[in-house]
Amino acid sequence: MIAITGLLIASAAVPALALLANGTAAPSFSFRDLSGNVHTLSEYRGKVVVIQFFGAACGACISDAQTTLVPTYNTYYKNDAKVQFLGMEVDSSSNSAIQQYVEETGVPWPVGSGGNIGSTYQVSSTPTLYVISPAGNIALVSTSPTNAQTLRSTIDALESSSTPSIPAHLFVQGTDHALWSKYQSGSGWSGWQSLGGSLTSSPAVISPTSGVIDVFARGTDGALWGKTTTNNGATWSGWESLGGQIASGTGPAACSSGSRLDVFVQGTNGVLYQKTWDGTSWSGWQSLGGSLTSSPAAGSTSAGVIDVFERGTDGALWQQTTTNGGSSWSGWHSLGGQIASGTGPEVCTSGSRLDVFVQGTNGALYQRTWTGSWSGWISLGGSLTSSPAAISTSGVFDVIARGTDGAAWYKDWSGTAWSSWHSLGGQIASGTGPAACL
Repeated sequence: MIAITGLLIASAAVPALALLANGTAAPSFSFRDLSGNVHTLSEYRGKVVVIQFFGAACGACISDAQTTLVPTYNTYYKNDAKVQFLGMEVDSSSNSAIQQYVEETGVPWPVGSGGNIGSTYQVSSTPTLYVISPAGNIALVSTSPTNAQTLRSTIDALESSSTPSIPAHLFVQGTDHALWSKYQSGSGWSGWQSLGGSLTSSPAVISPTSGVIDVFARGTDGALWGKTTTNNGATWSGWESLGGQIASGTGPAACSSGSRLDVFVQGTNGVLYQKTWDGTSWSGWQSLGGSLTSSPAAGSTSAGVIDVFERGTDGALWQQTTTNGGSSWSGWHSLGGQIASGTGPEVCTSGSRLDVFVQGTNGALYQRTWTGSWSGWISLGGSLTSSPAAISTSGVFDVIARGTDGAAWYKDWSGTAWSSWHSLGGQIASGTGPAACL
Protein backbone atom coordinates (compact mmCIF):
# COMPACT_ATOMS: atom_id res chain seq x y z
CA MET A 1 0.00 0.00 0.00
CA ILE A 2 2.82 2.41 0.84
CA ALA A 3 4.53 1.68 -2.49
CA ILE A 4 1.27 2.12 -4.42
CA THR A 5 0.50 5.39 -2.61
CA GLY A 6 3.97 6.67 -3.45
CA LEU A 7 3.43 5.88 -7.12
CA LEU A 8 0.09 7.68 -7.11
CA ILE A 9 1.64 10.77 -5.51
CA ALA A 10 4.48 10.77 -8.04
CA SER A 11 2.01 10.41 -10.92
CA ALA A 12 -0.15 13.25 -9.63
CA ALA A 13 2.89 15.50 -9.41
CA VAL A 14 3.61 15.26 -13.16
CA PRO A 15 2.54 18.63 -14.64
CA ALA A 16 0.33 18.87 -17.73
CA LEU A 17 1.88 20.19 -20.89
CA ALA A 18 1.90 23.98 -20.98
CA LEU A 19 -0.32 25.40 -23.71
CA LEU A 20 1.37 27.58 -26.30
CA ALA A 21 1.80 31.17 -25.16
CA ASN A 22 0.14 34.16 -26.78
CA GLY A 23 2.41 35.86 -29.31
CA THR A 24 4.32 32.72 -30.29
CA ALA A 25 4.28 31.49 -33.87
CA ALA A 26 1.53 28.94 -34.44
CA PRO A 27 2.99 25.60 -35.59
CA SER A 28 2.15 24.69 -39.17
CA PHE A 29 -0.23 21.79 -39.75
CA SER A 30 -2.02 19.79 -42.43
CA PHE A 31 -5.09 17.59 -41.95
CA ARG A 32 -7.79 15.94 -44.05
CA ASP A 33 -11.43 16.70 -43.24
CA LEU A 34 -14.34 14.23 -43.36
CA SER A 35 -14.93 15.07 -47.04
CA GLY A 36 -11.32 14.29 -47.94
CA ASN A 37 -10.21 17.90 -48.40
CA VAL A 38 -6.77 18.87 -47.11
CA HIS A 39 -6.40 21.98 -44.95
CA THR A 40 -3.13 23.71 -43.98
CA LEU A 41 -2.48 26.64 -41.70
CA SER A 42 -0.52 28.41 -44.46
CA GLU A 43 -3.52 28.53 -46.80
CA TYR A 44 -5.38 30.60 -44.18
CA ARG A 45 -2.60 33.16 -43.81
CA GLY A 46 -4.25 36.59 -43.60
CA LYS A 47 -7.30 35.18 -41.81
CA VAL A 48 -8.21 34.77 -38.15
CA VAL A 49 -8.16 31.01 -37.51
CA VAL A 50 -10.21 29.48 -34.66
CA ILE A 51 -9.43 25.84 -33.83
CA GLN A 52 -11.42 23.65 -31.44
CA PHE A 53 -9.47 20.58 -30.31
CA PHE A 54 -12.11 18.10 -29.13
CA GLY A 55 -12.92 14.48 -28.40
CA ALA A 56 -15.82 12.91 -30.28
CA ALA A 57 -17.24 11.41 -27.06
CA CYS A 58 -16.34 14.40 -24.85
CA GLY A 59 -19.50 15.80 -23.23
CA ALA A 60 -17.88 19.13 -22.42
CA CYS A 61 -16.74 19.45 -26.06
CA ILE A 62 -20.26 18.80 -27.33
CA SER A 63 -21.72 21.32 -24.87
CA ASP A 64 -19.11 23.97 -25.73
CA ALA A 65 -19.76 23.59 -29.45
CA GLN A 66 -23.57 23.60 -29.06
CA THR A 67 -23.90 26.49 -26.61
CA THR A 68 -21.01 28.79 -27.63
CA LEU A 69 -19.00 28.04 -30.76
CA VAL A 70 -21.72 27.19 -33.27
CA PRO A 71 -24.07 30.06 -32.23
CA THR A 72 -21.14 32.53 -32.27
CA TYR A 73 -20.05 31.34 -35.70
CA ASN A 74 -23.54 31.32 -37.22
CA THR A 75 -24.44 34.74 -35.82
CA TYR A 76 -21.24 36.69 -36.51
CA TYR A 77 -18.74 34.88 -38.75
CA LYS A 78 -20.60 32.53 -41.08
CA ASN A 79 -20.17 34.91 -44.04
CA ASP A 80 -16.92 36.53 -42.89
CA ALA A 81 -14.21 35.66 -45.43
CA LYS A 82 -11.51 36.77 -42.99
CA VAL A 83 -12.35 34.24 -40.27
CA GLN A 84 -11.89 30.46 -40.52
CA PHE A 85 -13.13 27.95 -37.91
CA LEU A 86 -11.65 24.42 -37.84
CA GLY A 87 -12.22 21.34 -35.67
CA MET A 88 -9.62 18.69 -34.81
CA GLU A 89 -10.49 15.46 -33.00
CA VAL A 90 -7.59 14.39 -30.79
CA ASP A 91 -8.84 11.15 -29.17
CA SER A 92 -8.25 8.91 -32.24
CA SER A 93 -11.96 8.31 -32.71
CA SER A 94 -13.29 6.77 -35.92
CA ASN A 95 -14.60 8.94 -38.74
CA SER A 96 -18.11 7.67 -38.01
CA ALA A 97 -17.79 8.84 -34.39
CA ILE A 98 -16.48 12.22 -35.55
CA GLN A 99 -19.38 12.48 -38.02
CA GLN A 100 -21.82 11.75 -35.18
CA TYR A 101 -20.21 14.58 -33.19
CA VAL A 102 -20.69 16.94 -36.15
CA GLU A 103 -24.35 15.96 -36.51
CA GLU A 104 -25.05 16.30 -32.78
CA THR A 105 -23.39 19.71 -32.44
CA GLY A 106 -24.30 21.18 -35.81
CA VAL A 107 -20.67 22.16 -36.49
CA PRO A 108 -20.59 23.63 -40.03
CA TRP A 109 -16.82 24.08 -40.43
CA PRO A 110 -14.16 21.58 -41.64
CA VAL A 111 -13.51 18.83 -39.09
CA GLY A 112 -11.00 16.00 -39.10
CA SER A 113 -8.66 13.88 -37.03
CA GLY A 114 -5.78 15.89 -35.62
CA GLY A 115 -4.21 13.97 -32.73
CA ASN A 116 -0.67 14.69 -33.88
CA ILE A 117 -1.56 18.36 -34.33
CA GLY A 118 -3.02 18.41 -30.83
CA SER A 119 0.31 17.16 -29.49
CA THR A 120 2.14 19.91 -31.37
CA TYR A 121 -0.21 22.45 -29.81
CA GLN A 122 0.39 20.92 -26.35
CA VAL A 123 -3.27 19.95 -25.92
CA SER A 124 -3.67 17.77 -22.80
CA SER A 125 -7.41 18.15 -22.19
CA THR A 126 -10.51 18.76 -24.27
CA PRO A 127 -12.00 20.98 -25.35
CA THR A 128 -9.11 23.37 -25.94
CA LEU A 129 -9.56 26.41 -28.16
CA TYR A 130 -6.85 28.31 -30.04
CA VAL A 131 -7.27 31.59 -31.94
CA ILE A 132 -4.49 32.39 -34.42
CA SER A 133 -3.89 35.88 -35.79
CA PRO A 134 -3.76 36.72 -39.52
CA ALA A 135 0.03 36.96 -39.12
CA GLY A 136 0.16 33.36 -37.88
CA ASN A 137 0.70 33.94 -34.14
CA ILE A 138 -1.19 32.57 -31.13
CA ALA A 139 -3.68 35.23 -29.98
CA LEU A 140 -5.91 33.35 -27.52
CA VAL A 141 -5.89 29.97 -25.76
CA SER A 142 -8.75 28.72 -23.63
CA THR A 143 -10.10 25.52 -22.12
CA SER A 144 -13.73 24.64 -21.41
CA PRO A 145 -16.00 26.47 -21.21
CA THR A 146 -15.26 29.02 -23.93
CA ASN A 147 -16.19 32.58 -23.00
CA ALA A 148 -18.25 33.80 -25.98
CA GLN A 149 -17.58 37.48 -25.28
CA THR A 150 -13.82 36.94 -25.03
CA LEU A 151 -13.84 34.91 -28.23
CA ARG A 152 -15.76 37.58 -30.14
CA SER A 153 -13.69 40.49 -28.86
CA THR A 154 -10.46 38.65 -29.73
CA ILE A 155 -11.58 37.84 -33.27
CA ASP A 156 -12.94 41.35 -33.86
CA ALA A 157 -9.78 43.02 -32.55
CA LEU A 158 -7.61 40.85 -34.78
CA GLU A 159 -9.75 41.66 -37.80
CA SER A 160 -9.74 45.42 -37.16
CA SER A 161 -6.01 45.58 -36.47
CA SER A 162 -4.95 43.57 -39.50
CA THR A 163 -4.23 45.69 -42.55
CA PRO A 164 -5.47 44.07 -45.74
CA SER A 165 -2.37 43.29 -47.77
CA ILE A 166 -1.76 44.69 -51.22
CA PRO A 167 -2.38 41.72 -53.52
CA ALA A 168 0.89 39.80 -53.93
CA HIS A 169 1.28 37.72 -57.08
CA LEU A 170 3.46 34.61 -57.16
CA PHE A 171 4.71 32.96 -60.36
CA VAL A 172 6.55 29.67 -60.93
CA GLN A 173 7.44 27.27 -63.69
CA GLY A 174 5.40 24.16 -63.03
CA THR A 175 6.61 20.62 -63.61
CA ASP A 176 4.71 20.76 -66.94
CA HIS A 177 6.93 23.78 -67.85
CA ALA A 178 3.92 26.12 -68.04
CA LEU A 179 3.73 29.35 -66.06
CA TRP A 180 1.61 29.02 -62.92
CA SER A 181 0.36 31.78 -60.65
CA LYS A 182 -1.41 32.36 -57.36
CA TYR A 183 -2.15 35.59 -55.51
CA GLN A 184 -2.63 36.78 -51.95
CA SER A 185 -5.10 39.37 -50.72
CA GLY A 186 -6.50 40.23 -47.29
CA SER A 187 -8.53 37.00 -47.30
CA GLY A 188 -5.58 34.67 -47.95
CA TRP A 189 -4.03 32.88 -50.92
CA SER A 190 -5.89 31.81 -54.05
CA GLY A 191 -5.44 28.44 -55.70
CA TRP A 192 -2.91 27.86 -58.49
CA GLN A 193 -3.79 28.95 -62.05
CA SER A 194 -1.98 27.92 -65.24
CA LEU A 195 -1.01 30.75 -67.60
CA GLY A 196 0.36 28.42 -70.25
CA GLY A 197 3.61 28.73 -72.17
CA SER A 198 6.66 26.48 -72.30
CA LEU A 199 9.35 27.89 -70.00
CA THR A 200 12.98 26.85 -69.74
CA SER A 201 13.90 29.10 -66.79
CA SER A 202 12.60 30.68 -63.64
CA PRO A 203 10.21 33.54 -64.45
CA ALA A 204 10.83 37.21 -63.68
CA VAL A 205 7.98 39.57 -62.86
CA ILE A 206 7.47 43.30 -62.40
CA SER A 207 4.46 45.53 -61.76
CA PRO A 208 5.31 49.02 -63.09
CA THR A 209 1.88 50.52 -62.31
CA SER A 210 -1.24 49.44 -60.46
CA GLY A 211 -2.93 46.48 -62.13
CA VAL A 212 -0.18 46.04 -64.73
CA ILE A 213 2.07 42.99 -64.43
CA ASP A 214 4.76 41.90 -66.87
CA VAL A 215 6.20 38.36 -66.69
CA PHE A 216 9.34 37.26 -68.54
CA ALA A 217 11.04 33.88 -69.03
CA ARG A 218 13.45 31.98 -71.26
CA GLY A 219 11.63 30.07 -73.99
CA THR A 220 12.46 26.75 -75.64
CA ASP A 221 14.37 28.68 -78.34
CA GLY A 222 16.61 30.33 -75.72
CA ALA A 223 15.09 33.77 -76.38
CA LEU A 224 13.36 36.11 -73.93
CA TRP A 225 9.56 35.84 -73.93
CA GLY A 226 7.01 37.95 -72.08
CA LYS A 227 3.31 38.31 -71.39
CA THR A 228 1.29 41.09 -69.75
CA THR A 229 -1.88 41.79 -67.81
CA THR A 230 -3.39 45.26 -67.43
CA ASN A 231 -6.21 44.26 -65.06
CA ASN A 232 -4.33 42.63 -62.19
CA GLY A 233 -4.43 39.15 -63.69
CA ALA A 234 -8.07 38.91 -64.75
CA THR A 235 -6.92 38.47 -68.37
CA TRP A 236 -3.50 38.09 -69.97
CA SER A 237 -1.94 38.79 -73.34
CA GLY A 238 -0.37 35.98 -75.31
CA TRP A 239 3.35 35.26 -75.19
CA GLU A 240 5.60 37.63 -77.19
CA SER A 241 9.23 37.02 -78.15
CA LEU A 242 11.72 39.76 -77.26
CA GLY A 243 14.62 37.96 -78.91
CA GLY A 244 18.15 37.57 -77.64
CA GLN A 245 19.80 34.39 -76.42
CA ILE A 246 19.84 33.58 -72.69
CA ALA A 247 22.39 31.20 -71.18
CA SER A 248 20.98 27.74 -70.48
CA GLY A 249 20.07 27.21 -66.84
CA THR A 250 19.50 30.92 -66.20
CA GLY A 251 16.56 33.29 -66.44
CA PRO A 252 15.84 37.01 -66.71
CA ALA A 253 15.53 39.76 -64.12
CA ALA A 254 13.33 42.85 -64.38
CA CYS A 255 12.88 46.18 -62.63
CA SER A 256 10.80 49.28 -63.30
CA SER A 257 10.73 53.01 -62.70
CA GLY A 258 7.40 54.54 -63.69
CA SER A 259 6.45 53.30 -67.17
CA ARG A 260 10.05 52.26 -67.89
CA LEU A 261 11.02 48.58 -67.77
CA ASP A 262 14.53 47.18 -67.73
CA VAL A 263 15.19 43.49 -68.35
CA PHE A 264 18.56 41.84 -67.69
CA VAL A 265 19.84 38.42 -68.75
CA GLN A 266 23.03 36.41 -68.84
CA GLY A 267 24.00 35.94 -72.47
CA THR A 268 25.41 32.69 -73.84
CA ASN A 269 28.89 34.26 -73.51
CA GLY A 270 28.40 34.78 -69.73
CA VAL A 271 28.05 38.56 -70.08
CA LEU A 272 25.20 40.67 -68.67
CA TYR A 273 22.79 42.15 -71.23
CA GLN A 274 20.10 44.83 -70.80
CA LYS A 275 16.96 45.63 -72.80
CA THR A 276 14.71 48.63 -72.01
CA TRP A 277 11.06 49.54 -72.59
CA ASP A 278 10.68 53.34 -72.59
CA GLY A 279 6.88 53.34 -72.51
CA THR A 280 6.40 53.02 -76.27
CA SER A 281 9.01 50.60 -77.65
CA TRP A 282 11.82 48.20 -76.73
CA SER A 283 15.49 49.06 -77.21
CA GLY A 284 17.99 46.62 -78.63
CA TRP A 285 20.22 44.51 -76.38
CA GLN A 286 23.15 46.27 -74.68
CA SER A 287 26.16 44.46 -73.20
CA LEU A 288 27.12 45.45 -69.64
CA GLY A 289 30.10 43.10 -69.35
CA GLY A 290 30.92 40.92 -66.39
CA SER A 291 31.32 37.18 -66.07
CA LEU A 292 28.09 35.75 -64.63
CA THR A 293 27.44 32.28 -63.25
CA SER A 294 23.76 32.81 -62.39
CA SER A 295 20.58 34.58 -63.33
CA PRO A 296 20.91 38.29 -62.48
CA ALA A 297 18.75 40.28 -60.04
CA ALA A 298 17.82 43.95 -60.47
CA GLY A 299 16.17 46.67 -58.40
CA SER A 300 15.44 50.38 -58.80
CA THR A 301 15.23 52.62 -55.73
CA SER A 302 14.45 55.84 -57.69
CA ALA A 303 14.16 57.13 -61.24
CA GLY A 304 17.32 56.38 -63.20
CA VAL A 305 18.95 54.39 -60.37
CA ILE A 306 19.37 50.65 -61.00
CA ASP A 307 21.37 48.09 -59.04
CA VAL A 308 22.16 44.74 -60.66
CA PHE A 309 23.45 41.70 -58.77
CA GLU A 310 24.82 38.33 -59.89
CA ARG A 311 26.84 35.32 -58.81
CA GLY A 312 30.43 35.64 -59.99
CA THR A 313 32.91 32.97 -61.06
CA ASP A 314 34.16 32.89 -57.45
CA GLY A 315 30.66 32.09 -56.13
CA ALA A 316 30.41 35.48 -54.40
CA LEU A 317 27.77 38.19 -54.86
CA TRP A 318 28.74 40.96 -57.29
CA GLN A 319 27.03 44.31 -57.92
CA GLN A 320 27.10 47.17 -60.40
CA THR A 321 25.06 50.38 -60.37
CA THR A 322 23.82 53.12 -62.68
CA THR A 323 22.42 56.45 -61.54
CA ASN A 324 21.49 57.73 -65.00
CA GLY A 325 19.25 55.01 -66.36
CA GLY A 326 22.06 53.00 -67.87
CA SER A 327 23.99 55.65 -69.79
CA SER A 328 26.99 54.70 -67.66
CA TRP A 329 27.66 52.01 -65.06
CA SER A 330 29.87 51.79 -61.98
CA GLY A 331 31.64 48.58 -62.93
CA TRP A 332 31.44 45.35 -60.94
CA HIS A 333 32.46 45.05 -57.29
CA SER A 334 32.22 42.13 -54.89
CA LEU A 335 29.90 41.92 -51.87
CA GLY A 336 31.34 38.60 -50.76
CA GLY A 337 29.49 35.61 -49.44
CA GLN A 338 29.06 32.26 -51.18
CA ILE A 339 25.99 31.53 -53.28
CA ALA A 340 24.91 27.95 -54.01
CA SER A 341 25.84 26.76 -57.49
CA GLY A 342 22.91 26.83 -59.90
CA THR A 343 21.15 29.64 -58.01
CA GLY A 344 21.29 33.42 -58.11
CA PRO A 345 20.48 36.42 -55.92
CA GLU A 346 17.22 38.28 -55.40
CA VAL A 347 16.85 41.95 -54.49
CA CYS A 348 13.88 43.97 -53.26
CA THR A 349 13.66 47.68 -52.61
CA SER A 350 11.84 49.84 -50.08
CA GLY A 351 12.59 53.55 -50.44
CA SER A 352 16.37 53.86 -50.63
CA ARG A 353 16.84 50.52 -48.87
CA LEU A 354 18.08 47.41 -50.70
CA ASP A 355 17.72 43.87 -49.38
CA VAL A 356 19.54 41.05 -51.17
CA PHE A 357 18.66 37.40 -50.53
CA VAL A 358 20.60 34.32 -51.65
CA GLN A 359 20.72 30.59 -51.06
CA GLY A 360 23.96 29.80 -49.27
CA THR A 361 26.08 26.76 -50.03
CA ASN A 362 24.46 25.08 -46.99
CA GLY A 363 20.99 25.49 -48.50
CA ALA A 364 19.90 28.18 -45.99
CA LEU A 365 18.54 31.62 -46.86
CA TYR A 366 20.91 34.57 -46.32
CA GLN A 367 20.19 38.31 -46.30
CA ARG A 368 22.36 41.41 -46.72
CA THR A 369 20.98 44.97 -46.45
CA TRP A 370 21.95 48.42 -47.80
CA THR A 371 20.78 51.44 -45.75
CA GLY A 372 23.62 53.79 -46.68
CA SER A 373 26.19 51.05 -46.09
CA TRP A 374 26.08 47.28 -46.37
CA SER A 375 25.29 45.06 -43.38
CA GLY A 376 26.97 41.71 -42.91
CA TRP A 377 25.35 38.48 -44.03
CA ILE A 378 22.54 37.14 -41.82
CA SER A 379 21.32 33.54 -41.96
CA LEU A 380 17.53 33.13 -42.02
CA GLY A 381 17.60 29.34 -42.01
CA GLY A 382 15.48 27.04 -44.12
CA SER A 383 16.41 24.41 -46.67
CA LEU A 384 16.12 25.95 -50.13
CA THR A 385 16.37 24.21 -53.50
CA SER A 386 16.17 27.34 -55.66
CA SER A 387 16.99 31.01 -55.92
CA PRO A 388 14.67 33.00 -53.62
CA ALA A 389 12.07 35.58 -54.58
CA ALA A 390 11.28 38.59 -52.37
CA ILE A 391 8.79 41.45 -52.11
CA SER A 392 8.68 44.39 -49.72
CA THR A 393 6.23 47.11 -48.75
CA SER A 394 6.27 49.50 -45.78
CA GLY A 395 9.12 47.65 -44.08
CA VAL A 396 7.45 44.23 -44.36
CA PHE A 397 9.17 41.46 -46.36
CA ASP A 398 8.02 38.18 -47.84
CA VAL A 399 10.64 35.74 -49.15
CA ILE A 400 9.61 32.70 -51.20
CA ALA A 401 11.68 29.74 -52.41
CA ARG A 402 11.38 26.16 -53.63
CA GLY A 403 11.62 23.69 -50.74
CA THR A 404 13.03 20.18 -50.65
CA ASP A 405 9.53 18.84 -51.47
CA GLY A 406 9.35 20.92 -54.66
CA ALA A 407 6.62 23.18 -53.23
CA ALA A 408 6.76 26.94 -52.72
CA TRP A 409 7.63 27.97 -49.17
CA TYR A 410 7.72 31.45 -47.65
CA LYS A 411 8.61 33.38 -44.52
CA ASP A 412 7.97 37.03 -43.74
CA TRP A 413 9.44 39.89 -41.75
CA SER A 414 6.76 41.79 -39.80
CA GLY A 415 9.05 44.73 -39.06
CA THR A 416 10.23 43.23 -35.76
CA ALA A 417 10.70 39.50 -36.32
CA TRP A 418 10.81 36.77 -38.97
CA SER A 419 8.06 34.15 -39.08
CA SER A 420 8.77 30.46 -39.48
CA TRP A 421 8.57 28.87 -42.94
CA HIS A 422 5.09 28.15 -44.37
CA SER A 423 4.16 26.06 -47.40
CA LEU A 424 2.19 27.51 -50.31
CA GLY A 425 1.97 24.16 -52.03
CA GLY A 426 2.27 23.60 -55.75
CA GLN A 427 5.14 21.90 -57.55
CA ILE A 428 7.97 23.97 -59.02
CA ALA A 429 10.14 22.58 -61.80
CA SER A 430 13.51 21.36 -60.58
CA GLY A 431 16.29 23.85 -61.22
CA THR A 432 13.95 26.85 -61.17
CA GLY A 433 12.59 29.18 -58.53
CA PRO A 434 9.63 31.51 -57.94
CA ALA A 435 9.08 35.18 -58.81
CA ALA A 436 6.78 37.59 -56.98
CA CYS A 437 5.47 41.14 -57.20
CA LEU A 438 3.02 43.42 -55.39
